[in-house]
Amino acid sequence: MPIFARTKLVIQDDCFSYTPGSPYPGISYATINYEGPNPHKIYPIIKKIVAQQLQVDERDIQEKEVNWDRSSEVERFSFSIEAVKEFDSFTYMYIKVDVKGEAKPSKNFEREGKLNIKIEPILRTEYPQDTMWQRSIFYEFFRMLFHKLIYKDTRLRYLEKCRDLGIRLQLEIKKFLNTLSE
Repeated sequence: MPIFARTKLVIQDDCFSYTPGSPYPGISYATINYEGPNPHKIYPIIKKIVAQQLQVDERDIQEKEVNWDRSSEVERFSFSIEAVKEFDSFTYMYIKVDVKGEAKPSKNFEREGKLNIKIEPILRTEYPQDTMWQRSIFYEFFRMLFHKLIYKDTRLRYLEKCRDLGIRLQLEIKKFLNTLSE
């Protein structure tokens, strides 16, 4: 979990754009566009997919900004979910999934419409700086030495894992959307 400190040093990397060999060079997020039957059915499933792929409890996933407009024939909806996967006491993966879509009644299906999903995985490392010792130049020297000599390789492995988890999440969502199309 994130460190709960009043002041802290945060090192953040976008998992998709930074990693060498990334399928999304220079882009910090992946998008999935879907057009077909029952796009609204993604809402109850996406939390389960994120929990399964990140191997976190569903209660650790937060729903943010849920909007559902049913005032007209075209039903518009949008929501965001955020999840945290802890790697160690300093580093965790934060992922945000934004979903926007619309659905209208259909003759062939229950509903049909469009869906846009944005997946943004981020790797964060936090060092607390609350105490006098943690704010001293000596602590900063040792922290920098630790980070550069020891922790750098570990963090690069976490960055690779973060990218892989983001790609697996994207593939699993596409797999679910393909079942909706059939």
